[in-house]
Amino acid sequence: MKNKIVIISILIILLGGMSGCRKMYEMNQPKEPEVEYSAIKTLSGEWYVVYRFDDGDGNIDDWYGVGYTPLFTYNTAAEDTDKFWISDAGNFWSYTVKSSCNVDAKTFNGADLASTAYELDVQITNGKIIEDGVSCLSGVKSDSIYFEVEFGDDPGTIYQCSGYRRTGFLEDEH
Repeated sequence: MKNKIVIISILIILLGGMSGCRKMYEMNQPKEPEVEYSAIKTLSGEWYVVYRFDDGDGNIDDWYGVGYTPLFTYNTAAEDTDKFWISDAGNFWSYTVKSSCNVDAKTFNGADLASTAYELDVQITNGKIIEDGVSCLSGVKSDSIYFEVEFGDDPGTIYQCSGYRRTGFLEDEH
């Protein structure tokens, strides 16, 4: 009888130990992080864009020869669902403006937008993002961006800004 009690006690200790090991094992497994996205994640990103304008004779080109430059679009601190920031971070005209947007339609625009980069009013029209709208040199599809912009210190010149979302592949970097 004493042997049965010892054997049962050992079995209980072993089962308890194995149960504890399993719990420790489960606790130490990496958990998938719960990712919280911004309300305007489809409009946000890093872009490579080129600014072109009409020379007056119907020729639309990159007259300054700047080529592709970085552009950034991102959410507001208040997590607005109808506004977002557009900034060239000083790469072309040095502007940062808060523009109206429609996330579902992937469109944006704004009149008399005050730039925070320097005292400047900016007009943005016909802004849109097209999902998988361009094939990049790397062979991957990327979202494309297009908008027309007029700067208050260059009135009357409407720049056509177009480009694609940064892919991270070296072939697509500028």
